[in-house]
Amino acid sequence: MDHLEFRLLGSIDACSGGRGLDLGPRKRRYVLAALLLDLNRPVPVERLVDAVWEGDPPDSARMTVQGHVYRLRRTLMGASVETGSSGYVLRADPEQVDALRFRHLLAEAARQGDQSGADLLEDALGLWRGPALGGSGSGRSLEVAAVELEEARLTAVEELARKRLRLGQPERAVAPLRAIVTAEPHQERLVSLLMTAFYRVGRQTEALELYERTRRLLADQLGVDPGHELRTTFESVLAAQV
Repeated sequence: MDHLEFRLLGSIDACSGGRGLDLGPRKRRYVLAALLLDLNRPVPVERLVDAVWEGDPPDSARMTVQGHVYRLRRTLMGASVETGSSGYVLRADPEQVDALRFRHLLAEAARQGDQSGADLLEDALGLWRGPALGGSGSGRSLEVAAVELEEARLTAVEELARKRLRLGQPERAVAPLRAIVTAEPHQERLVSLLMTAFYRVGRQTEALELYERTRRLLADQLGVDPGHELRTTFESVLAAQV
């Protein structure tokens, strides 16, 4: 079989030679995701059960997981799913898993200067296709993993924006910031950075409009006022001192 690729930064998918594989039902995809997140390490059956079912699993959970693993073996002919005394192990190159490549690129970006680091962060964020692990619906352990990946994504967007602004490249900060602020409008640090980027590309009006939308959103949905950083950015945009 051609080179396999596994995708967790969006829907849970696998492809071979650029063509998607039929992974079967949602619960089987959750089993695959749990194996991929602990790639090349034993994953106990209990953890796979916890990844698949919300709340109390059925009495047949262990047998169902074993059935899903059996079918994944038949589908993923280019990867090895081994059975050991402590669980199942999926053997593959970490570069085949987008979530693991994402983490690797973040670590490499942290060791670089602003220009190289920003380029690596753009590469990392370019791996995302949607909500981590397909959004919600999985068991508790995958929900935790999805939250951690989404938090790492927010941190990467913030760090990328700060690097682009330090480099005098605000135009390259606008698009990734606007995308994430649209999805996460309560993230005040990211709103503040987007206001700064807007101002520095000559879009002061949009910066002020963004502040006003965020202020209303925070008041209406959370009953709070903008924090210190966001208020300071607003005042700096008004004073043309950003």
